[in-house]
Amino acid sequence: MPFPQLFASPEFWSAFLVASVGSGGVLAWILRRIDRHLDRHDMTITRDELDRALAESPVILALESKLDRDYTRLDESERDRRAIRLDVLRIEMFAHTNTRTQHERQLEAGKEYLALGGNGLGHARYDALKADYVRRETECDWEYR
Repeated sequence: MPFPQLFASPEFWSAFLVASVGSGGVLAWILRRIDRHLDRHDMTITRDELDRALAESPVILALESKLDRDYTRLDESERDRRAIRLDVLRIEMFAHTNTRTQHERQLEAGKEYLALGGNGLGHARYDALKADYVRRETECDWEYR
């Protein structure tokens, strides 16, 4: 065999599977199976028959199951990512303010925190940062130590 490593690689089989599914290979196989059960003289397949055959196909059922698991994992990771982002923003907001630039960044973090649905002490800290910034701006007091 001229390419023994080619057939042993997962990339080859992944590409083969994607090409088969993407080119209609699975659908053609399903249609051939339906055709065997139909009368050879009546080659018309109704939409309902095709839908029923696809719905009962083990390949389609396996794909649907995998997609359902993938969407569930994606939802969980989005919730985790949101919770982590809220934690990072809270840490940034509650850090001791040392400079005007940091103060302004804390205000931006507070806006993002509220936009993500954060509340409680983080909301109170954002209000305090905002009030302190307005006071400093009014009094032109940018000395933080």
